[in-house]
Order: sequence, then C-alpha cells, then structure tokens
Amino acid sequence: MPVVTVSSQYGAGARQVGRAIADELVLQYVDQAVLVDAARQLGVTVKSVSKHDECMDTLRQRLGHFLQRALERSAAGGNVDPLMGAGNLELMLAQSYQDVPESDAPAFIDDRTYLETVIGVLTDLAQRGDVVILGRGSQMLLKDRSDTLHIQLVADEETRIARVMEWESVDADEARRRAQEFNRHRAAFHKKFWNVDVWDPRLYDVVINTTAISYEQAGAIACVAAEAKSALAAPVRG
Repeated sequence: MPVVTVSSQYGAGARQVGRAIADELVLQYVDQAVLVDAARQLGVTVKSVSKHDECMDTLRQRLGHFLQRALERSAAGGNVDPLMGAGNLELMLAQSYQDVPESDAPAFIDDRTYLETVIGVLTDLAQRGDVVILGRGSQMLLKDRSDTLHIQLVADEETRIARVMEWESVDADEARRRAQEFNRHRAAFHKKFWNVDVWDPRLYDVVINTTAISYEQAGAIACVAAEAKSALAAPVRG
C-alpha cells in the first residue's frame, strides 16, 4: 500500500505531479485544501462515520474520523483551546507556511498543539496507506516509515516564475515575490520544527527537476520509485 509525500519549490508543480501520481497508482490525494474541507464538514461527517470506522468508503469520511481523533486527543491532553471544535480546527489547518511564526512570537495556536495534531492526522493517513500527501512537513513526520516514498520537486527560477504568473494571473515581479516568500517561509517552518534544511536532497528518496519534463513524466518517475520502495518494504512470505 504505497504512501507518497510530495514536497516542492513554489512553482515546481507539487499539486499537478501529486495528482498524476494519485491517478496512476489509484491512491487518495490529500493536500491543505482537502484537509480544510474535511474539517469544515466534520460536524456532520463524524456523526455518521464514527460508529462504523471499518466501513468508511470516502476520503472525506476517513479524514473526518482522523480529525475527530485529533480533537479527542487534544481534549484528553487538556488542550481545550484552541481545538474546541471543528471550526477552530479548520482555521488551524488552513494556516499556510507563512502563517506559522518563524520565531517564538505568539500565534493563533501553540506549536506543540499544532504539530501534535498534524502528526496525528498524517500518521493515521499513512497507516491506512494508499495515499499521496502534499506538504505539511510530511517528509519529516513520516521519515521513519519504510513503505513511504518522499519526493522533492524543483525547477529553475524562470520556469517557476512563468508558471506562477499563469496560475495566479500576476506579473513577473509579483510572481517572483510570492515564490521567494513561500520558499523562505517553508524553509523557516522546517528549521523551526525539525532543525533541518528543507532543500537538503538527503531528506528525500527522489528529487525531480520539472524544468524540462512534464508533470505527467515526473509523476511516472515517481510511480516507478513508489512501487519499488513499497515492494522492498513488503514482508517476505515463505
């Protein structure tokens, strides 16, 4: 049951490649938007799925269950604020790298609660398997799992800037500013929580440069690597 994490420079195509991998290997695809949507629906979803965990058949139901567990863990640990309900959980998950303070400055949610909640959700997803997880420090949170492939996507600056201009309908200067800001905050996020250089290729199994190859080709490379690593991690049956 392959698990793939996808990390990326801004503009290198994480969402496009992640979805290509998910489509080819028939895996669930989870990014920030999917998590936020699940949290938004948590109030109605969990009521219908918590009684029959093994029968959950949609990604939203699965995520609703995992997020409910995150709320329960928070309550059990005495962290009643800010995780008092799905609404605040939604706001927490909606935080981008830019929203997480780089220093010890006050934040909407304390670092420990934020990290414990994300760890819980992503670990639950990985244990179920068959999933592509985009960002969220997933390559660090799941680094010890032998069945998980960690991918880093890169591209030259001009290629990334041109893509951001197209995706977000901005000029070159604004696209460059957004890319630089995202990459800086992403690096600070990983330094803050794990004291690592997010650009260190040793954190990943495969680094793919999407400058001259298509998203589909990058996805195909990742699929071969994911299947190979999953096969190596599978127990040998005699």
